[in-house]
Amino acid sequence: MPFRRAAVAVTLLLAGAMEMPLRSQSPARADQTFTSATTAILVDVVVRDRKGRPVTDLDAADFELFEDRVAQRVDTFSRVSRGGGIGLNVAWRSPANTTSVMTSRPSGPADKAPDQAPETTVALVFDRLSPESLRLAQHATLDYVPVSGDSEVRVGVFATEPGLQVLQRYTTDRVVVRSAVSRVLPGTSSDQDKLEHADELRTQRRTLEAQNATSTAAAGSTSGATLARGASEIGAREAELRLVQTELNMLRSFENMDRDHRGHNIAGSLIEVVQTLAMLPGRKTIVFFSEGLPVSPALSAQLDAVIDAANRANVTAYAIDAHGLRTRSGTAELKKEMDGFVDDRFGQLGVGSERTQEPLTMGLERVEDTLRLDNRTGLARLADDTGGFLVEQSNDLSAAFRRIDEDNQFHYLLTYSPINTTFDGKYRSIRVKVRRPSTQVFARRGYRAVRRGNDTDSTSFEGPALAILDGGRLPNAFPVHAGSFSFPDPERPGLTPILVHLRTDALHFAIDERKSTYSSRSAIVVRVKDARGQEAQRLSQHYVLTGDARDVDTARQGDIIFYREVDLDPGVYTIESVVFDAGAQHGSARIATLSVPAGGRGPAMSSLVLVNRVEETSDSSQPDARSRPPLYVGRTLLYPNLGEPISKAAARELPFYFALYGAAADAVVKAQLLRNGQALAEAPVALNAATGSRVQHVGRLPIATLPVGTYELRIIVKDAGREMSRTAFFTLIE
Repeated sequence: MPFRRAAVAVTLLLAGAMEMPLRSQSPARADQTFTSATTAILVDVVVRDRKGRPVTDLDAADFELFEDRVAQRVDTFSRVSRGGGIGLNVAWRSPANTTSVMTSRPSGPADKAPDQAPETTVALVFDRLSPESLRLAQHATLDYVPVSGDSEVRVGVFATEPGLQVLQRYTTDRVVVRSAVSRVLPGTSSDQDKLEHADELRTQRRTLEAQNATSTAAAGSTSGATLARGASEIGAREAELRLVQTELNMLRSFENMDRDHRGHNIAGSLIEVVQTLAMLPGRKTIVFFSEGLPVSPALSAQLDAVIDAANRANVTAYAIDAHGLRTRSGTAELKKEMDGFVDDRFGQLGVGSERTQEPLTMGLERVEDTLRLDNRTGLARLADDTGGFLVEQSNDLSAAFRRIDEDNQFHYLLTYSPINTTFDGKYRSIRVKVRRPSTQVFARRGYRAVRRGNDTDSTSFEGPALAILDGGRLPNAFPVHAGSFSFPDPERPGLTPILVHLRTDALHFAIDERKSTYSSRSAIVVRVKDARGQEAQRLSQHYVLTGDARDVDTARQGDIIFYREVDLDPGVYTIESVVFDAGAQHGSARIATLSVPAGGRGPAMSSLVLVNRVEETSDSSQPDARSRPPLYVGRTLLYPNLGEPISKAAARELPFYFALYGAAADAVVKAQLLRNGQALAEAPVALNAATGSRVQHVGRLPIATLPVGTYELRIIVKDAGREMSRTAFFTLIE
C-alpha cells in the first residue's frame, strides 16, 4: 500500500491487507502554561443566579478553587467590567477608530495586570448547515448585529467547509461583519436525502420480508405448479432483499466515512480559529453554529484536542445547535436506527441467518454511535468544558446573544499556582465553587500539564507522549524503529521523509466483554529540533484500533507505519520519535540526527536507504510523476529498513536505494562493505538511466555468505573532482 504524500495523512497496515486512512491535525495551545518551577493558571469565571442573571458583587473570599479535587490557593482575583458587546445596547465608537486584525499563529498568553479591562474578541463560526438551518441562523444573527456602527468588540466570521474559510477578519465594523454573515453558503451535500433514502430501503425490506413470510406460510397448502411458482417468487424476493441489504450496508459505510471526514474537518477548523484568537488579549469567544459535532470513538480524541486547545488559549465556546432551529427532531433518526437494529435481529432469529453480513455487535455499536452523535452530545461537551453554554431547541437567538454579551462584559479572573508541579502531560481537572447559595458557575473544566515550549501546538494525545520523552530517561518499553532521510530534489531541496514503524503486538489491547470488542489507543509524536535545540517541526498521529473481540489476535499481528514528509532548511537536526501506549501508560522513544545539505551548483545525493520490502503499485495508485515522491521508483514503492535486524534465512540479498540530482550521468559510483571500520569488499555501481534531472538507483547486496553481525554499506560518488558519500548500517541475524 503506497505511502501518502500529504502531510496530514498516514496509513495503518494490519494483517490481512486491511487499510484504514487516518488524519492528523496540529492544534494550537496558548494561555495557561508552566512557566518554570511554578505555574500560573488563569481561570475565566462567569457566575449567574438561579434566574440566569449575572452575579457581579463577589469578592475573592467567595471563591473556592480545586485542581483534581485538591484545594488550591487563589493568587490573584479581579472583576472585569466593560460596556461593549456584539449586538444591541453596546457602547459605540467613532468609525475612525475601527480596527481590523487577524493572526495566523498562536503565541504564549498575554500578560495583563489584573485590574486592566481587557478587550473582547468574538469568532462567529458556521459549520456545514442545511439551507433551512443556515437561513434561520443568518436571519437570527443579522437581527442581533446592528446595521451600522462600531464597537469595542472585534468580530470575525468563519466557515468550516471546505476547510476553514475566513469570511471576515476580526474587525469592529459591523457593516462588513453583516456582509460576511450573508455570504455563508449551505452545505454541499444533503444529509436529509440520505436519511430519506435509507428509510425507503428499510420500508422496502420490511415489505419483501412480509411477502416472503406470507408465501412461505401458504406453501404448505399448495402443490404442483402453484408451489413451484411460489418458490420462484420467494427466490426472486430473496435476491432483491440481498440487493436492498447491500445498499443499506453501503449507505452506512459511506455515512461513517463522511462522518469521520466531517469530524476531522470540524476539529481542524475550530483549532485554526483558536489559533487566530490565542495571541489576542482579553476575553476570547467562539460562537459555533452547527447541526452536530461527531464524538464517535475515533473522533473523541479530536474533540478533546479542540477543547484542550481552547482551554489553553483561554477561549470560551458557545455552541448553537442549528437542529434546534428546525421543526424536525433529531430523535427521529435515533428511533429509526434502533428500529432498524431490532428488525435486523428479529430477521436473524426468524430465519437462522445473518442477512446483514455483519456481527451483532456492529448493530449495537451503530445504535450507541447514534446516541453519541445526537446533536447535543458533542456540542454540549465543547461548550461545557470551555466555560460556555449550549443553545438548543430554540428559534430565538436574541436571548443567547444577549447572554454571551453579558459574559463578555462582566466576568471574574482568577489565577493560581498548582500544588502539583509535575510535567506528566496528564489532564488536570479544575472546579470553581462559589460560597453563595443558588448560583451557577461557568468556567473551563481543566488543562493538560506540559512544559512551556511543548504546549504550543500540543494536542491532548501528544501531551503524555512528550511528557515521557522529556522525563529524563529515554523510555524503551517495547521495540520501535524510526528513520529519516534527505532527498535534496531541486524543486524541494529540504525534502525529508520521516518514518516510524511499530508492531501492534507491542500495544495493550483492552477487551470489552459486554460488547465483545477490542480497543487499543496509541500516539506517535515526532519532534524535529534544529542545531540550537529549537523545535522546527512537530508531527503526530493518534491511533484508535477497534474491532470484534474474535479478531484481536489478527489485530496483534499488524504493523503501524507512520510516514510524513517535511521540508527543512539546510543544517543538522535532531529527530526525536516517541510512541505512547495509552492503555499501558508507557512508551518508547528513539533519537537520531539528520544532516540536510545546502544546495550547490554540482550534483546532489540523497541519503542511502536500505530497503525492507518493495511493492508494485497499479497505474491508478501511482502518484503523479511530477510530484516526484522520494520512495517511488517508477511504479515500485520502496519500504525502508529502519534498523530492524535482517534475517539471512528470509533474504539472500539486501536491496539498497539512493538518488542523484543534477548532471550526474558521468559520475563514477562504487559501493563498499565495511565491518568495524575495515573494508571487506568494494565494487563499481552502474547507474540506472536518468529520469529528467534525477537518477534513481536500486542495487542489491549479496548477504547469504556473510557472518551474522553489524555492517556498514557505503556509496561513494565522484564527479568532476567532487566526492560525495552516504552510509547505512545494518545487522544480520540467522
